[in-house]
Amino acid sequence: MSTGIYSIREGHNGLWAIWSGDLVISAGLRLGQAIKLARLLAREHREGHGIEPKVELVSCGHTIDVTPST
Repeated sequence: MSTGIYSIREGHNGLWAIWSGDLVISAGLRLGQAIKLARLLAREHREGHGIEPKVELVSCGHTIDVTPST
């Protein structure tokens, strides 16, 4: 089973964006919105594509795992 990673990163404007690799999935989000959307995307990929995704919050040089539990 393959693994995908969604990264939630803070932009220069203080808002957050969801990235998959070098592709921006969604931008201009508040942090809570970004986490909820990234977790939803991860669940959909797990159910639809057999991909076991990971969701990471990346800020100030730190990475926090916020992957939804199964």
